[in-house]
Amino acid sequence: MSVFKRGSKWCYDFWVNGRRYRGSIPEARVKAQAERAEHAIRDQVYEGTYGAPKTPAPLLRDFITDTFLPWSKVNKRTWVHDEFRSRPLIKALGSKPMDEISPILIEKYKRDRRASKTARGGERAPSTVNRELELLSKVFSLAIDQGLTISNPCRKVKRFREDNERNRYLSDQEEARLLSVLTGPRADLRPVVILAIHTGMRRGELLSLRWANVDFERGLIHVMNSQREQTKSGHSRSIPMNGIARRELLGLHRETGHTEYVFFNDKTKKPRTDLKNGFGTACVIAGLDDFRFHDLRHTAATRLADAGTNTREIMAILGHRCIQTSARYTHATDDGLRRAMEALAQRQTRTDTKVPTIAKERQMPAA
Repeated sequence: MSVFKRGSKWCYDFWVNGRRYRGSIPEARVKAQAERAEHAIRDQVYEGTYGAPKTPAPLLRDFITDTFLPWSKVNKRTWVHDEFRSRPLIKALGSKPMDEISPILIEKYKRDRRASKTARGGERAPSTVNRELELLSKVFSLAIDQGLTISNPCRKVKRFREDNERNRYLSDQEEARLLSVLTGPRADLRPVVILAIHTGMRRGELLSLRWANVDFERGLIHVMNSQREQTKSGHSRSIPMNGIARRELLGLHRETGHTEYVFFNDKTKKPRTDLKNGFGTACVIAGLDDFRFHDLRHTAATRLADAGTNTREIMAILGHRCIQTSARYTHATDDGLRRAMEALAQRQTRTDTKVPTIAKERQMPAA
């Protein structure tokens, strides 16, 4: 076998035309990577370039721009995220050759990036920095897979501990306050908010919804996954309409049923994308602290769980592929906890009423 492991390192050992070639592959972590490196070394032997001076490693910005991002667009559904997450990496480390980027440099980037402020002046979340480090690690892995003789320094850098699970959802009073301010110039947000609460659909799924995917006859909303409109999980699903969602959609259909999209930009006739500022302003006016549009989906999931919907049904409605993800949304509400405690008290009451009867029966003499 030409590829084998010696200690903690993968090695190669093969003969070509009576000459032996052997050495270690310190960058390889698994056998598949070692085999790819061994094939590359064989190719060098056949091409007569084995032992030639090492080709300089590309600059990080050049590899990301010329190789990684084009690869991401072809192979990853979330390639847009890679584009904006690569920007701070290119700004901080882009001018360095990839073989000169060390774990110490990445630790410095991690520390400085965490300490920097967001565009709005807030603290940068640990998860944001972690996603950027994961992207950088993927960049190095792709470079190694393509035959560059470099190592992945990200493997020696620990990620930040994340505690980003949100428990934010609308109470009935908060919902009433929010809907009360969605009037006048913000009236167009009202049906979007109501449908988000009563379908659990994501913002992108709602804004890309077509009338062709609204089935009034069967009472279903088909959330499609295609090249033009993609769900986050990569799978299509159908959501049953409840009475409120159906009423909102029928009202919208009377007004905009002639258009392709349910929610569209009046000028371009394309899906809307400008909810963020308007919704944020509405939340401020309604007095909702730390509330985001995605928390409407959280509200839907929490209310489903509070109504007794099991986790697998919530999973199907929300379109999750992992039951643990759905479980994150099913936090117990205050009303649900009160009902649970009242049920405990009612059980004790039923038990107490039985005790005197049992005691009386025990005191009765045998006939």
